[in-house]
Amino acid sequence: MVVVKGRRPVNGGLVWPLGFGEPEYHHQSVDQAGAAEFAVTRFRSRSAAVGPAPMLPARDAFLVWVPLAPTAVGQWHARYDGREIAVAKGTPFATTVLDLQRPVELRIRGPFDCLHYYLARSLLQRVALENEVSTQYSLRECFFNEDLVIAQLTRSILSANGSVGNLILNEVALLLGAHILQRYCDPASRAPQAGQGLRNWQKIRAEEILRAHVSGNITLAELATACSLSERQFSRSFRKSFGLSPHQYFIRLRLERAKALLAQTRKSLAEIAQLCGFCDQPAFTRSFNRVERMTPSRWRRLNGCSAAR
Repeated sequence: MVVVKGRRPVNGGLVWPLGFGEPEYHHQSVDQAGAAEFAVTRFRSRSAAVGPAPMLPARDAFLVWVPLAPTAVGQWHARYDGREIAVAKGTPFATTVLDLQRPVELRIRGPFDCLHYYLARSLLQRVALENEVSTQYSLRECFFNEDLVIAQLTRSILSANGSVGNLILNEVALLLGAHILQRYCDPASRAPQAGQGLRNWQKIRAEEILRAHVSGNITLAELATACSLSERQFSRSFRKSFGLSPHQYFIRLRLERAKALLAQTRKSLAEIAQLCGFCDQPAFTRSFNRVERMTPSRWRRLNGCSAAR
């Protein structure tokens, strides 16, 4: 990603609405082909009357608009995708998210101060691929929505007086892209295709939950929900990833903890069975013997440390 700075973009082909005047500052990054991929631009006008802006040029990108001052009733008006949009009450740092592939015309009357974020769809595609989520999605546009993440990000940029280094601009692009995908986009189904295992985040999430409940219980439905899958999809994908069913893997985790307690403590078998989520000592012994081919007592004699002797 190449970073370009200046009052006017020297590359990337970005343009902004006439009538807004020169931006106070503008930072952008371009892809290898020289097309704009991400940009942060601040527009500010103290004029009491600003002429109507023409339609924003169609782009395969999203625009995030953040006003930095209160927006009075009737001050901001837009025609978006054939619909008339007006502001009843606009608070500072409220978020508007638009799809630039749809016709957009903005009209602003009176002084204004705002920050624009431009996110090309190619950037969102890259973020989606890196996080193993669907690259097929549609935007849920919003107007003057309360969004604490974008508000705080905007405040951070303002506190730096618009001075954004290359590394910071890249990080802002990725973080904002991930946030837009998660909060404002409706993705296609994220279910894995037949024969595929869990995605990386699902594997990590499932194991974290199982380990956290090793002394208690967790249902298949709860695991599947945490991984955004149906129970059937989760069971098949889990076995593909771990080589065991969720129940079998859960038992292995319990036995893993039991062996640590056998080797490092003097706790009785009944206590260990309880701490490891088994209903009683006989159930613990049967599971242990099935996997280790010996009883817990014999395993302790062969592997126990001094604390257990």
